[in-house]
Amino acid sequence: LPLWWTTTRVYRAELPVTEIADFALDQVVPFTFYIDAPTDVAVGNIERMAQKLIDEQRTSSKDCRVRYTAQVRHKTTVPDAPGHYTLRVSEAAVDAVDFDVGRTAHVSVSESNSKKRDAVVAKLVADIVAKEERELKEKKSARRALKYAPEYSVTFTLLNEDPVGGAAVTWDIEQAADLFVRPFADTLRPLAKLSVSTQILHHAGPPPVTPLTRDNGTYLTPDMLPHFANSPWWNLASTDPIAPTISFILYVPALRSQPLRIEGSSTNAFVVSQWGGIAIANLPEAGASVVISRDELQKYFGIFIAQLRELVGIRNYTPLTPSRRVSLQRATATGISAWELDALMRQWMVANHQTAITTLQSLVRLVESMENMVVMDEIKTQVDQSLFALRSIPQALSRGNQL
Repeated sequence: LPLWWTTTRVYRAELPVTEIADFALDQVVPFTFYIDAPTDVAVGNIERMAQKLIDEQRTSSKDCRVRYTAQVRHKTTVPDAPGHYTLRVSEAAVDAVDFDVGRTAHVSVSESNSKKRDAVVAKLVADIVAKEERELKEKKSARRALKYAPEYSVTFTLLNEDPVGGAAVTWDIEQAADLFVRPFADTLRPLAKLSVSTQILHHAGPPPVTPLTRDNGTYLTPDMLPHFANSPWWNLASTDPIAPTISFILYVPALRSQPLRIEGSSTNAFVVSQWGGIAIANLPEAGASVVISRDELQKYFGIFIAQLRELVGIRNYTPLTPSRRVSLQRATATGISAWELDALMRQWMVANHQTAITTLQSLVRLVESMENMVVMDEIKTQVDQSLFALRSIPQALSRGNQL
């Protein structure tokens, strides 16, 4: 009997079932604000008022798994890291705030009374924190954005609909990609890598959909766009079989269809959720051979960068929505500001934290439901490593380390 038992039993490495079951999805994410003011400010009072306002702005505490909190400090040495922000407070005729592309906000306060001034700063802190927490729970961008991945394969394609009856079209893509895409990719690199590739495709088949005709050209309606993007004739194979692919197409329509417009679109481009984006390029003049120069590509890559921001989950109007007294400086050099990068990092961090816990708990339920399932030591090692990483998150956040 002992020999029979040894030679027939299924090997199952023991998993830390209890520890996995006890892991909660709750998470506290702190923001730290450093006040730089000409006169002394009561940072403790500002922090208490701000946190009270944040709690009041929560629509409900039920099922509130993720809570953003605010810490307020005097300005000393401010870490150049996500989650650490400087508020430079000065007196002015009207209350206003200007967010630069770094992690600094210039706050103008009309109140000379210290208590009223502190209340203005506390409300600003609360509005910043509460807005991001609210948007995280609403998941407005989740439908269009891809899920987090450590690397994305980004492909830019020049697609010529009619190379036989039209012009032979090429583009100065290497210079354009280096000038317009690399700054964005370099800024995003601490969170995810963008692997960029390019190609030219000659369609030479029937159009994906037949555009409608107008006196001065043709056009596509919004209802036609999904069929236009999913043409089976387009060979958009990715160069990376593992990383999620984001496809961008510069579509040159046949001369007979030009100018081709998208009804209701000011950019003549559109985004395909969790897939990529398409921009239509009508040639300024017909010819046997056309080269789209780097300068001509600038407007299209401006569109592609805006689409790429949306597809990776970057929210516009971060940290606050612009208004008469709120202004945001645009990160024209890189395509993403430090405020936006930090918000994206926290969004991915929260999502990965919750996904890791639910995946481990699902694994435990699967193993317990199948008594004959083999559980190798390698699986246990990976589970232990995941638990170690999950345990380190609260410690890192408490030290102000969000990256």
